[in-house]
Amino acid sequence: MLCHAQYREAGLFIGGTNYIGELGKTDFIRPSFKTPSATLLYKSNFSPRLALRYELGLSAIKGIDSLSAEPLRKERAYNFTNSITHTSAILEVNYFKMDLSDFQTSWSPYMFAGLSYLKFRDLYYATNEQNASYQANDFSLAIPMGVGIKTRLGMSFVLGFEIKALYTFSDNLDGSFPTFVDEIDQQPAFGDNLSNDWVVFTGFSLTYSFGRGWFIEGLL
Repeated sequence: MLCHAQYREAGLFIGGTNYIGELGKTDFIRPSFKTPSATLLYKSNFSPRLALRYELGLSAIKGIDSLSAEPLRKERAYNFTNSITHTSAILEVNYFKMDLSDFQTSWSPYMFAGLSYLKFRDLYYATNEQNASYQANDFSLAIPMGVGIKTRLGMSFVLGFEIKALYTFSDNLDGSFPTFVDEIDQQPAFGDNLSNDWVVFTGFSLTYSFGRGWFIEGLL
């Protein structure tokens, strides 16, 4: 059965990031606005519980060994900064049915997962250097997943708070496993190459709902 409703949203996610890998702190969720993230969102709602959203974002990450609680990292004293451009297609599922064309349900928790494509800087550590250097751009796929909660603001806006963990298929967001180039004097790889890097995004989204279309009633 089809029902008439607003089914598109467009907006912005703003928040902070933290990286999980071979350098720096090991906290799973510790966002910092010194490493901000900004993401454009577009969402198609196929039912009151199911949506497909597309993202285009730019984020910063960093790791500083001297701030770590682990003695070996503090002694090593490496540090890096990196920037990530990410595009994603994500399936989002509301816990409660939210029809944006009426006020029957005004809020809902949600969860999501999808696929991302990343562009980032390929870093390395020069001999006798503790600061990572940039040598080229690199690319990777990643899997975004997370949870959030959202609420309506009037008839047209939706405010959300979410935590998104991005599992990357790269272990060199931090320079620990760089691309080795003969002309560059590089230190060897370090850390555990069996564990890829993660990036966690924590923040708020604000979207504007528009468009009139047909929901698929009973879908999820």
